[in-house]
Amino acid sequence: NGRLSDQDRRFLRDVARRIDDRSGSFQRNVDRALDRSRIDDTRREDNINDRVRDFRRAAERFRDRAGDSDNINNSRGEAQQLLNSAVNIDRLMRRVRLDGRAQSDWSQIRADLRTVASFYNLRLGDYDSNGGVYRDNRRRAPNVQWPRNWPRPF
Repeated sequence: NGRLSDQDRRFLRDVARRIDDRSGSFQRNVDRALDRSRIDDTRREDNINDRVRDFRRAAERFRDRAGDSDNINNSRGEAQQLLNSAVNIDRLMRRVRLDGRAQSDWSQIRADLRTVASFYNLRLGDYDSNGGVYRDNRRRAPNVQWPRNWPRPF
């Protein structure tokens, strides 16, 4: 029915706060790792930093709206934008090897993103052990961008 209990609202706010806090740490660690890499001071570094900054902004917007009312649909758009941005970061993290701090941050964020996707009944791509993408229902999530270089499971 789209209604949230007080407990669900608190839980959603906690998840949103964790994603926002961790996205700040992730942004700093990515920037630090790129500054020490061979792509420092290149257009590619700027592009990566822009994508991470976009994700951070989506996390901030989601935090501002998640759990604000007892109607889950009031923050559904922000959840979709957050997951859309996360797909881009996921692709980036597979292509660019960063230090352990950034990888660890992203791993923790992904766990919370799975919770968000489940809470809103949205989909977030996961990886099998060989690095291939799979979806448990073999259908593409609505309004979630499918990266061009990912194999289509359907």
